[in-house]
Amino acid sequence: MLRYKRIETPTLTVGKEILAELLSCPEGKRYHIVSITTDPLALLYLRVYRNAEQVVDIHSTAMTTAAPFLPMDLPLSVGNVVKAGFYNNGGATTAKQITIGYADV
Repeated sequence: MLRYKRIETPTLTVGKEILAELLSCPEGKRYHIVSITTDPLALLYLRVYRNAEQVVDIHSTAMTTAAPFLPMDLPLSVGNVVKAGFYNNGGATTAKQITIGYADV
């Protein structure tokens, strides 16, 4: 079953990367992240990490009305933690939302 989860980041700070925990994989579960989206905003770079490995670093304007979701193929096993957030290169300093699509496998 495909599920969606949304988080809101802490307030963004110019020149810094701000992350929040997006999804963790508990005992007896396995997940597969298939998409991610956020509202496009100039000077913000969407970043995603699985444990300490960076798997996404893309300008948020890559998500457009015509293609609002960034496809992903990110399997998660027990103990994996996914964090997501933004590097703010001079954009807005408000909190932003990030949404993922994921499935149990």
